[in-house]
Amino acid sequence: MYLVELLLGLVYYLPAFVANGSGPMVRKGNPIDFGKNFTDGRRILGDGKTFEGLLMGLTYGTTVGVVLSFFLGIHWIVISFMESLGAMLGDMLGAFIKRRMNIPRGGRAPFLDQLDFIFGSTALGYLVGLSVTVYQFLLVVAIAFVAHVLTNIAAYRLRIKSVPW
Repeated sequence: MYLVELLLGLVYYLPAFVANGSGPMVRKGNPIDFGKNFTDGRRILGDGKTFEGLLMGLTYGTTVGVVLSFFLGIHWIVISFMESLGAMLGDMLGAFIKRRMNIPRGGRAPFLDQLDFIFGSTALGYLVGLSVTVYQFLLVVAIAFVAHVLTNIAAYRLRIKSVPW
């Protein structure tokens, strides 16, 4: 019974995982920060955060929610949209923090790189009815960490990403 509940937590976060993973598929796009610098003289987000990547993440993540709505109820379309938006905003916040720490695009920031989207998706998901247990959340955090490492290695080998992290 507990295993089923834990695994259901993973299902709840599928829109966030899909949204976060689809953004990097955009090779070139229009930067969300319009190429502008922050008050510290460094880019606000960088070239890696684009309008096209945001749109792709929202579209793919919400599409997962449409599929989930057949099993979990129509409200999952809204939850998945908000999870997807939260995942993308969490990733942008991570990029903002990395730029403030003078970490260049593609540079490593352990834990921040792997978990920013989970915290963002959880925050916005909760606003519209996402309900997960602490155990579900912790399992998702652990899986997100491992999955992020493995998928980035795969994306690097497939030449989707320029670095393996």
